[in-house]
Amino acid sequence: MKPKKKMSRIMLCVALALCLISMIGVSLIQTDGHQIEIKQMTWETSAGHQIAADLWIPSNATQETPAPAVITIEGWYNNKEMQDLYTLELARRGYVVLTMDLHGHGNSESLPQDELYEGAVGVDGAVQLVASLPYVDTSRIGITGHSSGGTAANMAVTIDNEREQPLIAALLHQAADWQDDTGGDHSGEYGSRSVGMIASEYDDFYFGTYDEEGNMITTPREFMETDNAKKFLNFNDDVSTFEGEAQAGQFYERTIDGKEAYRIIYRPTCIHPAVTFSTECVGYAVDFFEQVFGAPNPLPASNQIWPWKTVFNALGLVGIFMFLASFPICMLDTGFFGSLKAKTQVKAAQVKDKAGIVWFFGLLAVSMIFSAVCYVFIMRHLYSVTTSVFPQTGPLCIGVWSACCGAFTLILIILYQQLYGKKHNVSLRDIGVMLPIKQIGKTILLAVIVVACAFGIVFFADYFFQSDFRLWVLAAKVFESDKVMIALRYLPFFLIYYVMNSVSINCFNYNKIGGEAGNIIILGMANSLPCIVLVAVQYIGFYTTGVPFWGLAEGERLLAIWLFPVIALLFIAAVISRIIYKKTANPYLAGCINALFIVMITCSNTFTSLSAGTLIATTF
Repeated sequence: MKPKKKMSRIMLCVALALCLISMIGVSLIQTDGHQIEIKQMTWETSAGHQIAADLWIPSNATQETPAPAVITIEGWYNNKEMQDLYTLELARRGYVVLTMDLHGHGNSESLPQDELYEGAVGVDGAVQLVASLPYVDTSRIGITGHSSGGTAANMAVTIDNEREQPLIAALLHQAADWQDDTGGDHSGEYGSRSVGMIASEYDDFYFGTYDEEGNMITTPREFMETDNAKKFLNFNDDVSTFEGEAQAGQFYERTIDGKEAYRIIYRPTCIHPAVTFSTECVGYAVDFFEQVFGAPNPLPASNQIWPWKTVFNALGLVGIFMFLASFPICMLDTGFFGSLKAKTQVKAAQVKDKAGIVWFFGLLAVSMIFSAVCYVFIMRHLYSVTTSVFPQTGPLCIGVWSACCGAFTLILIILYQQLYGKKHNVSLRDIGVMLPIKQIGKTILLAVIVVACAFGIVFFADYFFQSDFRLWVLAAKVFESDKVMIALRYLPFFLIYYVMNSVSINCFNYNKIGGEAGNIIILGMANSLPCIVLVAVQYIGFYTTGVPFWGLAEGERLLAIWLFPVIALLFIAAVISRIIYKKTANPYLAGCINALFIVMITCSNTFTSLSAGTLIATTF
């Protein structure tokens, strides 16, 4: 067996091994050594809408010894798995935990905008379900939600107040306050419930105050000095009756309707999305529910195992990317796909003159500047728009940006070939830009097979181990069939970029500048650097001045947040495309694989609306 063939098979075996280790490790950790049972469920609420959730049941919760329960809710554009750290740590301490997808998120039913907020975006249905469980203490039901998940909990309180016997006893807002996403103020509705708030000093959305023109008067890091904070801690009474300064991390207590109620504000220094990836913030949740409910199995707030779950989830993600790079190479050894194999060894081109070096770095610089400027423009003008054809605003923004960058890359390639390539005898056929027609169909078919098999592993992990592959906001997870149909609509945008990016990286820029490894690192960084700069500018400015650099419009606030997974994906896509190109001399195979995989994870990890129009939360 030739060494190079053997290497691709070893790489595939390692990829599959990493995925299996990930599944087993995640399963053992999230069940706390089989002390927690996890049930995946979907049900129809009284409002007639489907909700997807996972129910975590610790062994101490029985009909004879009912346990307190907590509902965990993800934020907008996220899925319930983003609450895994809170869910796991609360379940370990003996709480029954239901982690749910809001309407339009994850595998819950998508709705038109005029029905979206029915039943508190689905939260009230989750409250009713939890209260019906025989092993739940219905006097101790709490909710904790991140961002819009927290504001949806406020809507649930409004509904709960209409009951003769309210069910919600406590709320912990993660990077959220007393408002909801329609602009409603619920500060006066909490009554005897205990309420806490994780209010970061550098929250991208909440805890600032504004004048009538929308200019920021006080920054989030000044929140404790505002009347808003004092009024909250004063149980919504007039701030003139509040004594002393508002203290972070201190429980304020009052007896209301014969019940002990608490208010508390926690003050981490992380940004808005990092509240879902923080041992400090999870510790606050443990502290809060211990105070208001009492944990059946109390553990110190510092005793957390979710980071280990994250490690195993991430191992699986590495395995999936390795699979995408190695499996198509192994398929080249089959009779059918053997014709896609490179006829001769693909080697880096020699750059023989200074002009070639100038073209290399000059075009990279121009493309990076265009990428950054184009992204900011699109987020300012296209953010939150959905149509009947494109029901997800995130993939639409990222997709249009991708297509623009892909088209711009094509223009640069044409200029390069006309002004430099032809003079140096660069043959489009020799470098793989022009393929035999008979290879095009096989290229597309192999790309589809590779991506389908990759997601087959993801679905296997979910079915047998109730796990997926993720690292914070970058995730490969299961999805319903509607997400496939939605992703197909966005696919052309992603194909334009990832195919042209692969052509650029491999056909025109695979050279000896930087050496074998250095060349692809340079090109991968060129993909990601515009995003890195935008994120750095946003948060260096935020931490320096207390105000987000890119402004106060919601689209600009999300501008940096949406780039976190993109930074990694753009670099990884470059590496995958180079690995495959070296074995095939075909840039289109990797381009199609990257586009198919990335459009699918993009469309399965966001919010879907069945209404066409502009969707901007009025609280921002």
